[in-house]
Amino acid sequence: MMNILIADDDFISTEVLKAMLAQYAGTLYHAENGAQALQVAQQNTIDIFFIDYEMPDMNGDEVARRLRAEPHYTETPIIAITSHQSATEMEACRDAGMDATLHKPASPDALAELMSQYQVSR
Repeated sequence: MMNILIADDDFISTEVLKAMLAQYAGTLYHAENGAQALQVAQQNTIDIFFIDYEMPDMNGDEVARRLRAEPHYTETPIIAITSHQSATEMEACRDAGMDATLHKPASPDALAELMSQYQVSR
């Protein structure tokens, strides 16, 4: 089991993702904005991040950049969660060091494929 952080300001999206991730998580953390996500990451060891691209205080790509600057998170999977599919946004996610994208609303199959890709077992 692993420690998972979801950073998303949308309550419904977060609850849906939490329910789907429960089978994988040892501990499931939630942050409502980028600053909270960074704080949780500093206080805990996170094994995989799910970060909303659009949050009130800073976008997900900025959160990812800051996480990648931390020596212990250079290789940790960071998944962008987004309702948009623009090429510009996807490029910003890749440039910031995000590893993959999960589109909202997330499907169980898409999530299972991602978790398998990062060798996360139930």
